[in-house]
Amino acid sequence: AIPGVSLALVTDRARMKQVRDLVLAGNEDQMNDPAFMHELKQWIRFNPRSAAASGDGLFSAASGSPVLPTSLGRIALDRLFSVAQENQKYARQIDSSAGVAIFFGERPDHDHWIRVGQACQRLALAATSLGLKTAFINQPVEVARLRADLAAIVGETRRPDIVMRFGYGPALPFSPRRPVASVIA
Repeated sequence: AIPGVSLALVTDRARMKQVRDLVLAGNEDQMNDPAFMHELKQWIRFNPRSAAASGDGLFSAASGSPVLPTSLGRIALDRLFSVAQENQKYARQIDSSAGVAIFFGERPDHDHWIRVGQACQRLALAATSLGLKTAFINQPVEVARLRADLAAIVGETRRPDIVMRFGYGPALPFSPRRPVASVIA
């Protein structure tokens, strides 16, 4: 346990469906936000070469999307990426998950956000050691209007900070990460 952090594990299907519905609502809000979509496009790496060259970002294959040349990937994202398809994908993923973990910091400040990150890391490492997979589904945290509804599902009044799904699933490629020395002076 990390002081100042609470974890709510949701494994019953009724509450998982409520979380799923908030994820879908948040996803729709984000995908209809031009600023969000612009930033997302800046972070997606459509192939291993661009992922290795940047050393960061969201490698498309890590989320189960196809590997494409960068120029074709951007065109495909603009033309083929839809709210309905993404919501169907999220619904399938959440419905097939064993559960959802929701992390709450005691206060909404940097110290507690770091603690929440540490707790999240510990859960992810423990899950990995048990052969489980984890994935972030943070839309109900990132879309401010949904936070209170998410907290209410588990009887919390505090602001939720991180949401993850967990369960058994296929291994996917990892997103690239910069070397620690390049980001910490």
